Amino acid sequence: MAAGLDYAHDHPEQGQSVSPNPMKRCSNVFVSTLESFFFRLGKFVSSHPWPTILLTLLLGGSLSAGMVKFRQEEDPEELYIPYGSEVLQHRDWISEKFPAEFHFEYLLIEADNVLEPAVWQAMLALDSSIKNNWTSICYRIGSNCWSSSLLELWSFNTTSINGLSQQNILDKINEDNLRSPLTFQQYDVEARLGEIQRDPSGRISGAKATTMIYSIIDPSVVTQGDWRELYLTRVEWEQPFVDIALAERSDRVTVTPYASTSLGEEGNALIENDQVRIAICYCLLAGYIAMALGKFNCIEQKLYVSLAGMVCVGLAIIGSMGICSAAGIAYGPVHSALAFLLLGIGVDDMFVIVSTWNNLSPADRQRGRTEQAGLALRHAGVSITVTSMTDVVAFGVGATTIVPSLRSFCIYAAVGILLLFVYSCTIFFAVLCLDFQRWEGRRNACVCCYIHGPDYEPTECSRKDRLQQVFQTIYAPTLLTIPGKVVTLLTVFTIVGVSIWGVINLKQDFDPLWWVSSDSYVRQYLEKSREYFPGAGSEVYIYVGNINYYAERAKLHTLYQKFEHDNFVTNGTVTSWFEDYKSWVSTTKNTTMLGPDGHAKDSDTFLQWVVQFLTTDATGMSHAQDVQLNSTSSPAMIIASRISGNYKVLQDSTEEVQAMDSLRDVVNSIGFSSKAFPFAMEFRIWETNKVIQTELFRNLGIAMAAVFVITLLLLADILGSLWVLMCVVMTLVDVGGMMHLWGLTIETFTTIIMIVGIGLTVDYAAHICHTFLTLSGTRQERAHLALVTMGPAVFNGGVSTFLAIIPLASSEAYVFSTFFKVFFLVVLFGCLHGLVFLPVVLSWLGPSPYATVAERKAHPVDVRDTQHVASVSVGVTNPGLEMNGDINKMTPELVQPADSAHQLPKQSQHPPDNSPLQDRYPRVIPPTQTQHSSRTPHPRAQYPSGITPPQPQYAPGITPPQPQQRPGSLVRTGLGSDNSTYYHGRVRGQSIREGTALSHVYTFPD
Repeated sequence: MAAGLDYAHDHPEQGQSVSPNPMKRCSNVFVSTLESFFFRLGKFVSSHPWPTILLTLLLGGSLSAGMVKFRQEEDPEELYIPYGSEVLQHRDWISEKFPAEFHFEYLLIEADNVLEPAVWQAMLALDSSIKNNWTSICYRIGSNCWSSSLLELWSFNTTSINGLSQQNILDKINEDNLRSPLTFQQYDVEARLGEIQRDPSGRISGAKATTMIYSIIDPSVVTQGDWRELYLTRVEWEQPFVDIALAERSDRVTVTPYASTSLGEEGNALIENDQVRIAICYCLLAGYIAMALGKFNCIEQKLYVSLAGMVCVGLAIIGSMGICSAAGIAYGPVHSALAFLLLGIGVDDMFVIVSTWNNLSPADRQRGRTEQAGLALRHAGVSITVTSMTDVVAFGVGATTIVPSLRSFCIYAAVGILLLFVYSCTIFFAVLCLDFQRWEGRRNACVCCYIHGPDYEPTECSRKDRLQQVFQTIYAPTLLTIPGKVVTLLTVFTIVGVSIWGVINLKQDFDPLWWVSSDSYVRQYLEKSREYFPGAGSEVYIYVGNINYYAERAKLHTLYQKFEHDNFVTNGTVTSWFEDYKSWVSTTKNTTMLGPDGHAKDSDTFLQWVVQFLTTDATGMSHAQDVQLNSTSSPAMIIASRISGNYKVLQDSTEEVQAMDSLRDVVNSIGFSSKAFPFAMEFRIWETNKVIQTELFRNLGIAMAAVFVITLLLLADILGSLWVLMCVVMTLVDVGGMMHLWGLTIETFTTIIMIVGIGLTVDYAAHICHTFLTLSGTRQERAHLALVTMGPAVFNGGVSTFLAIIPLASSEAYVFSTFFKVFFLVVLFGCLHGLVFLPVVLSWLGPSPYATVAERKAHPVDVRDTQHVASVSVGVTNPGLEMNGDINKMTPELVQPADSAHQLPKQSQHPPDNSPLQDRYPRVIPPTQTQHSSRTPHPRAQYPSGITPPQPQYAPGITPPQPQQRPGSLVRTGLGSDNSTYYHGRVRGQSIREGTALSHVYTFPD
């Protein structure tokens, strides 16, 4: 009874008439329209392959013209700060009110004791070498170029420094209230020394490291015309600066440089140096495609087909760059992963197209070349449309993000995938059609002008498709058994459970050090700086705009207090011009001139005193850069000001975001009448870290919803679309959980790859589901056939994608190594859910087939003119990824026919390729009316001489069909891959479903 219900669900056309609901009718119309379009396209391309190739190449060439506007963006602010972020607004405001006049270049000096005279002399020699050509780009205080190091305490005087003893050095650095003789500001020696050693009295006696700093004038302080010259001079100076510092030394002093452009240049150089890996990926992939698509003999190899596929990927990359460049969209460092993405997706489509052609039914293979091409693209076109459009939608959703680099990458990827889809249906398919012509003419696979004679016969070994055999005889039968299904579900849900725990614990973090290699001088400098100066957190400022400083002086004091007591700010590091001004007033002004709060009694006096403090007092002059006045003459007005402090050493991105938001809350709580905000240079990264997790979940959620809608539209089945969506969700959960176990975090690049994962996961699941929908039979049969038919293509797609990224496993570039890790997880779990979990679910809870399936049943058996028909379908194996039309006998592991000892003669099983269809497929000759009287039970058909017909064996409880059955009644046998009840035909003039392996179908007259 259960079997009957399952059959009635999967075969409504054979039971009661079921009227499809409106959605199903719309779906059927949509699928039929798509199939009709691709059928016509396939016939056209097959009829005109060369014009198709030439016109498409012309299109690709015209799209590449946009490359003339190609622009590569390397500025981190333009790449990673979210659009509309207040950090960008604050940056622009600061650039206007407090323009940066200089930036620093650093040297880290290490020795057993940097306070020894020999080390000071080495530092002096290094300083002299560094300052060559420096004077043209240095920032000057007065007439002197500004640099800072311990040598500053002796004004960089060569004679004085060369004559120093160690005691001289120790006495100097241990002085109280030490001031620089050049800037006249207090000199904090302990801030310049790392791993300080002290004597019993607490005096400094030694240190392991110190720093040397050189100021460079910022381009923003020069006129527009001089900017280019300044930039070139700076570049010419920075490279020798790094080279001198890294030169080998014999004085036991270690020097590590850090220039202002070092981090970006080292990161980009690391990516550029790994470009050879991309070439290796192309070569590996081209070889694998040629091996997987063809056979190892002179005729059936598909070398040019595989090369055409690689050309399509290259054209898609160039076209994407051309279109996006023409639209003014910048190319960033993370875009290097675009090639691997398009390789993976493009190769999947190629395998699907070739596999679909190779899986045409024996009857379809007897059609003309043009008809075969139309049928192949009819089936494959819908499948790759589903995956390509869902990929485009997924990246289209990603393009709505507010993170510039993520948006740019998604636009490039969406355009590239769309172009790849077009090229796969035109150039690649045209070359495939030409290759079919070559094969028909027995031309050599490599040297097409050479034609093999009739005496050439490929070896049997070279013609076997091992992967197809594995799926057909081992994998699919094993997976779709009850134990196989139970083990599958337990394994999948166990992995999902562990992954959910991993997702919960997945951190959002990013460290700029990840972008440079472990042996880079940049990484060494930053790591050593953290080691020697662990207490030095990021410097942070609080800016206040054009407020009434006299009226809001109480708020300025409250701001200082809250700033100083913030949990993330280092104690004692907050300095305020306003607090120092107040101290100056209390010590220099008569109390009769002061109000109750210790300030001037009126606004004008207050502003006059501020100007006096900033221009005449030593402490005030040190704050000259912290207060912006409209004029130093009366009446003066403060248009902007700032106070500064230092953060504690923050542990991760989460704590950094909390620290940033904490100070923002402090400033907002004061309630100034004009603009006021905190800002640190690190906020540019922290702001991205703040939104990236939200952006990840937002993009994933919207993308999955959009993918479901597109999948529903193209698959035209709501239940199938839900199962595909479930595979996508479970894959993303598994990837996120394993990212945590692999030590990865949520940041911009992993967010990009997670969005990429949606597209690839849809590919793995949608192909299987779409094939399942195009097959008739029970769910078990359809799941088995879908896995055997499309499984090898999907598996090849996964393996090819893995080969495309395997050279990246050993890359030191964070972009490439992270891409490998996440992409590997996407491929692994995508294949797990597409090739293992989904077939199991479909075999139990799969949707009904398309209504168009009935229309595509090939050549129904017509018994109107015969009295008795007994047909035996001997198991036919899928010919695999070849187009030779051969039909090999199915291996006996799948099922055993009745009386399996009776086999057709060997010569009948493998006839020549050019033999007629009826000679290539073993069958039973139908009896004539004169040979049997009507209603003779179980008539014997006529068999070739010497062949005894097999008798059907029935499962327990199955009654053999009787000739007295009513016309149109179902015929049952107990023969199937799992020994279940199969319904194979109808009595009297009804079609017998083709494609059932090793089954016996009997029909009888009225």
